[in-house]
Amino acid sequence: MAGRKGQAVKKVISYALLVLLSLFVLVPLLWIVSTSFKPAGEVFSIPPVWVPEDPTVGNYEKVLTESSIPRYFMNSLLVGLLTTFIALLLGGAAGYGFARYKFRGNNSMSLFMLISQMLPLTVLMIPIYFMMVHFGLLDSVPGLAIAHLILVLPVVTWMCRSYFASVPKEIEESAQIDGCTHLGALFRVILPIVAPGLAATAIYAFIMSWNEFVLASILTLSDKSRTLPIGLTEFSSSFNVDWGSTMAASMLISVPVIVFFLWLQKYFVEGLGQGAVKG
Repeated sequence: MAGRKGQAVKKVISYALLVLLSLFVLVPLLWIVSTSFKPAGEVFSIPPVWVPEDPTVGNYEKVLTESSIPRYFMNSLLVGLLTTFIALLLGGAAGYGFARYKFRGNNSMSLFMLISQMLPLTVLMIPIYFMMVHFGLLDSVPGLAIAHLILVLPVVTWMCRSYFASVPKEIEESAQIDGCTHLGALFRVILPIVAPGLAATAIYAFIMSWNEFVLASILTLSDKSRTLPIGLTEFSSSFNVDWGSTMAASMLISVPVIVFFLWLQKYFVEGLGQGAVKG
């Protein structure tokens, strides 16, 4: 009897912690949604109003028609997709090589890539800036994508290595015995197995690029390359912040990431579980 009571108490505590964590995540999001529909007079009302008394879509109209947010949206989308594609292509190939081939320095090189992530971004900013200036890529979408690639590629490679290592090598050898070439076994057998893991990696790379602010702030000089995180500063000045428009823009920034995650959520969960245990 005492054991059942103990389990019940543990369950209650667990659910209470989950509720608190959910509120910790959801309350700021709900406040952003609420503020994005508030007229200017209700933003600073005391006591605060959760449900707008006079809701308006004027903030969204201002963001979509009177600002550069639509252009920044396309820039962010192009940079994110380009970063994700190149990261999967290069990181996937490198991860497969690390997982399948044993050579001198294999583990050291893999560890070195991960250690490079410990460097503060402020240390990398200056050399990345001069590199972009030297190659004529400053203030361009490809240049920003390459800069984001420097940030995400090491972790993408490490994740891909884990997913490929989770597939027994015997499966690949069996496919080759049945007549597949090495590349045929890779594309017809191995890649379909690790597809959930690659989807999880794609989500990571895209979100990292979509939300990145520091590099975008120093490598973009005009509307032709600025991304959404930089665009949020368009609604603030030295003495005033248009919170309604800022929150509306924040919602527009969040929606694509949420949709992208929900679309690949199944593969994301499977990918995390797949990389956790080596087969």
